[in-house]
Amino acid sequence: MSSDTQFHIHHDAPEVVGRRERLGVRLLIVADGAFVASMIFSYFYLRGLNANGAWVPKGGHTLSASTGWMAALPFVVAAIVHKIGTRNRSTATAGIVLLAMLVGAYIQWHQLATMPFIAKDDGGRHFFEGAYASNWVVLGGANLFHYFVGTFIALGLFIRGFRAKVDPTLEHWRQLTASSWFTWIAISGVLCAITTSII
Repeated sequence: MSSDTQFHIHHDAPEVVGRRERLGVRLLIVADGAFVASMIFSYFYLRGLNANGAWVPKGGHTLSASTGWMAALPFVVAAIVHKIGTRNRSTATAGIVLLAMLVGAYIQWHQLATMPFIAKDDGGRHFFEGAYASNWVVLGGANLFHYFVGTFIALGLFIRGFRAKVDPTLEHWRQLTASSWFTWIAISGVLCAITTSII
């Protein structure tokens, strides 16, 4: 019987780890993309169906097209700045991305908190004024979710910028992985803005 108690630790190369992490994020993007696509499909399906005029009922409120674009703009800024920042890995660009995420989260939260299409019935219960209002809230909620995740990632990149010892190959792959996420949420934000512009 052997009494060998040595452990053989196998370390993958930084490129392998980086590719694996990026694949994981891309699979998350595919899943999230299916969710966003289903919300956009629901928006247009219910808009086209408009059963009994329930899309925007008589006397109902809508938001201007600029509302969705105001919520999407910080996504686009963050994606562009991060793409530029992957070349020089500056802590300043990571800070700008973090700031864009925080500003966008505030804008989207404020829009959701002050939306004009919540009505109250005689019993004092609140409800949405129609299918448009319900769909707008779901799309706004998706944006807010993306802002929370984006803020978490941007904060991690910002903090990691102050670390002295970082494997350059692994850091390069992590920047590319984060870039995939920031590009996706920019695309998602623009798709949601286009969708809500069509009332």
